[in-house]
Amino acid sequence: MLSGVFGLEQVVESGSLSFVVIDGSTIQEPGATETTYRLHIAIDLINLRLRQVEVSTDKVGESLDHYALASGDVVLIDRGYNQPKSLVPFIDRGGDIVLRYNAHSMNLYEDDGQGGMMKIDWEKRLQSLGKQTGAIPVYLCHDKKRIACTLHAVPLPAGKAAQARRKAKLRAQNKGRMAREKTLVLSEWVLILTSVPVELLDTKTAAALYRVRWQVELVIKRMKSLLAIDQLRARKDSALAELYLHGKLLYAAVTEKIAQRCFARALTKLDGPRELTPWRLYKTIAEDIKSGLNACFPRQKRFDRDYLRAVTERPRKRSLQCLPEPITELIQQCRILEVSRV
Repeated sequence: MLSGVFGLEQVVESGSLSFVVIDGSTIQEPGATETTYRLHIAIDLINLRLRQVEVSTDKVGESLDHYALASGDVVLIDRGYNQPKSLVPFIDRGGDIVLRYNAHSMNLYEDDGQGGMMKIDWEKRLQSLGKQTGAIPVYLCHDKKRIACTLHAVPLPAGKAAQARRKAKLRAQNKGRMAREKTLVLSEWVLILTSVPVELLDTKTAAALYRVRWQVELVIKRMKSLLAIDQLRARKDSALAELYLHGKLLYAAVTEKIAQRCFARALTKLDGPRELTPWRLYKTIAEDIKSGLNACFPRQKRFDRDYLRAVTERPRKRSLQCLPEPITELIQQCRILEVSRV
């Protein structure tokens, strides 16, 4: 049903050029300190609409395999998607990637001059660039397939590079080890891997395009702030948890559809000047939906006990604060003597 609401069938069947931003988010059950459910979210980068949202357990990681992608899709993805087993088949089907490359989790290769592939040593390669940007031809390999790509290397400004090195050292220190030189070198660079030919997407444009990926973070923030999708009040694997999550996603889809239908002219796209962000608009629509639902389904007195049980505080180590026992006894005595106004 949600696929139909999002219009996913029409998107996949179109086969035309489309920029898609993909990311994930986590949800915790009450009292949990680790991930309970994971949301896999894809948005259309031009009009900032939800294209697809999938719910999985914490056992399912981030991967392009969760999404219905088609030929002509250009996906913007972060470090969590450095997975050749999902990237190579997608590119082979006619898609393209713009990926924040993580040299620690995925190898890239170059021609060794003898018809074979040689793994690239990024510590040496980046040091050879000095502090200059570079577009490096590479191969992304999986099984017996190899895909020609470009690695765009952009050095961080001196101040940010020093800050990145400090953070890398601190992360290693917290794990009880020394930061490797390779890690420190890589921390000073933004590495963007893309299958789009360098003639169409140069280094400067690739870096600028990847920065726009931030829009999916804003979509996730809206879903959490306006729709409270992350405030799960049910236990993992329960029917109530499934109902809650999918109900919230339907809520998000309906909110977006109303915005598109009623304020299409006001919702500017990213391919032109923008004067409005969806935040206040979506907030107003979400409040209107709440009011409408409350009017259609007023609270019934026969459910008061269940309602109070649902909103009761969960068990906690520290009890809710009360008056000291001697004071309550004094009040009780005053009530008996009818000299109390409490």
